[in-house]
Amino acid sequence: MSLRRALPALILLCAAAAAGPALVAGAAAPDAWATLDRVRHSLVAAGPTTASFVQTYVPAGFTRGEKESGQLSLSLPDCLRWDYREPYPKSFLLCGEVAHYWNAEDAAGRRYTVDREQEPGLDLLLLGVEELKTRYRASQKRAEGGRIAVELEPRQRVETVVDATLLVDPGTDRLVGLSYRDREGNATRFDLDGYAPLDADGVFDPPRHVRFQEP
Repeated sequence: MSLRRALPALILLCAAAAAGPALVAGAAAPDAWATLDRVRHSLVAAGPTTASFVQTYVPAGFTRGEKESGQLSLSLPDCLRWDYREPYPKSFLLCGEVAHYWNAEDAAGRRYTVDREQEPGLDLLLLGVEELKTRYRASQKRAEGGRIAVELEPRQRVETVVDATLLVDPGTDRLVGLSYRDREGNATRFDLDGYAPLDADGVFDPPRHVRFQEP
């Protein structure tokens, strides 16, 4: 998987974790945004956190896809790290507006700058509620097992994500699922579980032994 293909997942999870503060500034926030707000505040209170994930990627036109698994680390307001372990090791790190990609077995990686205002999802970290309402539609519904499905849809055509569903466990206020579809019809789903406190010492710093190249 390339860094560009992974960015929508990083961006959407970052948006889910940090959307709350921008939205609660307005009156009568929709229930969907209030749900994400509770997730965000719960994770802030928990501090640096880790969870295991399974990712399923189904290319357009196919009914079955490939699976990968690993460990997610996050530290609000804006740091996320994905360490893929199976079937092939690789890591993605997004902090602020800088994203890194590398393979643990190599000494070379890639570094990208991400424009938060232009990337769908990251704009949720910066913009006020009134402008966000012009960019996104949000709704929620009950899902299997008493969970809550929050659906996000960009109001304008974008080149990355067409629609996304964020699955929340209301008992723990944790994001337990994330699925999205891109403009080409490819579908990606992440299943998350096993949240636990994280010793974040050095986790959100790119490894020093890796030589990162700019695109």
